[in-house]
Amino acid sequence: MAIRTLSVQEAQNSALGQAGSILVKGTDDITCLTGVFVAIQFLEDTVFDSTNDTGLVSETDQLFPSSEFTSTTVSAGGGVINGETFPQGMTIFGRWTGFKLASGACIAYVG
Repeated sequence: MAIRTLSVQEAQNSALGQAGSILVKGTDDITCLTGVFVAIQFLEDTVFDSTNDTGLVSETDQLFPSSEFTSTTVSAGGGVINGETFPQGMTIFGRWTGFKLASGACIAYVG
């Protein structure tokens, strides 16, 4: 596979999710086939399904805040959310390869 060189503008657009998006309203496993999801905007109060580590799957090791306002390390390829409700209107940013909703609806942006 050849390495593609992006201009500064193309790289910034990609980081902002301008490579496409998907509206998710169901509970199917969602996998990003061309890159990663870089942002997820919640259209309803949303909970990820953490059964079998399918909740919100990070591309690389990441930190996320715990309920005690400290960071928790999350290993790559693991479901990172367990029972947290993300409120309607919130957008989170990161690098995720896939996810599965237990309830709610969202738009996931590819970057």
